[in-house]
Amino acid sequence: MTIWSDPKARLVLTANFLLVVGGGITFMAVPWLLIQRPNGQATLGYTNTLITLLILFLLPYFGKIVDRYSRKHVVLTYLATAVTLNLCVVVAILSRGVTETWELLTVFCFGSLGASIYYPAQFALNQEVFSPDQYESLSGAIEVQWQSGAMLAGALGAFLIAIIPFWGVLCIDALAYFSAFLLICRLHYQPARRATQTSASAWTMMWEGIHYLRNRPRLSIVMLASFLPFVAVMVGNFLSPIFVRDTLQQGPFVYGSGEVGYAVGATIAGLTLPAINARLGLVPTLLCTIAVFGAAAALNPLFPVTGIFLVSYALQGWGNAGSRVARSILVLKTVPNEIVGRVNLFYATVERLLRSGMLALVTAMLPIWGPANAYWVLSALALAGWTMVFICRRVRAYPVAPIPVGDEYV
Repeated sequence: MTIWSDPKARLVLTANFLLVVGGGITFMAVPWLLIQRPNGQATLGYTNTLITLLILFLLPYFGKIVDRYSRKHVVLTYLATAVTLNLCVVVAILSRGVTETWELLTVFCFGSLGASIYYPAQFALNQEVFSPDQYESLSGAIEVQWQSGAMLAGALGAFLIAIIPFWGVLCIDALAYFSAFLLICRLHYQPARRATQTSASAWTMMWEGIHYLRNRPRLSIVMLASFLPFVAVMVGNFLSPIFVRDTLQQGPFVYGSGEVGYAVGATIAGLTLPAINARLGLVPTLLCTIAVFGAAAALNPLFPVTGIFLVSYALQGWGNAGSRVARSILVLKTVPNEIVGRVNLFYATVERLLRSGMLALVTAMLPIWGPANAYWVLSALALAGWTMVFICRRVRAYPVAPIPVGDEYV
């Protein structure tokens, strides 16, 4: 029986697919439109850095929300807020007939802030809704639908941003989020009982997550290393439109094709990694995926041509998604549900701190080194992650006790 035969899985996976398509088109359009404006490059870079630092401060409160309240309600609140904000920005644009920079930045900042609470909440919700024997197939299926959505978003985005105004993109985004909202509303589940229901502060709860990880040093380092390709991808998302425009001298079609290539590689990872992980084990799988990502990122400064750019992004997609699938399986199997929000919070905090530093570094490097050479930063991050996993290659798993899984579905 496949994961798609479970009605709860069909709801969750379809909702995620819609969210990725709608949000992906918007997040492709915003950077491309920004860099066409005066000082747009610097605006995009420093906005990325500032919003990352803001999220870093807010993450303890996000983690507290995920661990304290109904994960389903958190997800629904995010989706409803996204629909409302998109429609408000559409009204503002139509009232003046022009898209201002602040409107692009508003959508961009909300998307970054919202994702920081949506994805941990959705992850914890999945852990509550599904049984442990479904975790590997679920992780692979999520990656496949996620990257299939990104592939469709990249193809649509490359086409749409050239023919429709930005408010039209936002309407598509709002429709996708609203559809996802309706699907998640139909998901009925029995929340797992959480032992920690005290009035601890958000920062105290974050330290509880650190305390849990401190007693598992090798596991903690391997999990941190698995995040480094993702940090590199976030920096690459800032670099890619600039690299395409300034180095490759190409337009939105090549930019969108790179996004499609990345999604193809990531989709293949989602299909193949659960089986590879089952055959080789977690550590060899991580070493392989991180190495592929680092080598792929190095192709862009070594061979700055369009064909290599597309190949590089496909390989980066496989490497990063493979690391993410392996990490998801590891967390689902080893971290108790009542503390998973705090553990994810710690790593999200470290990831955001690294991301803000790397974005500031790359933004400062661009005028001197150019976008091609800035890709060496991505390879360096991958090399650091590979080294950390190799040093801790004898990591032990800490099995988590199964949690009750509700079967109720309407």
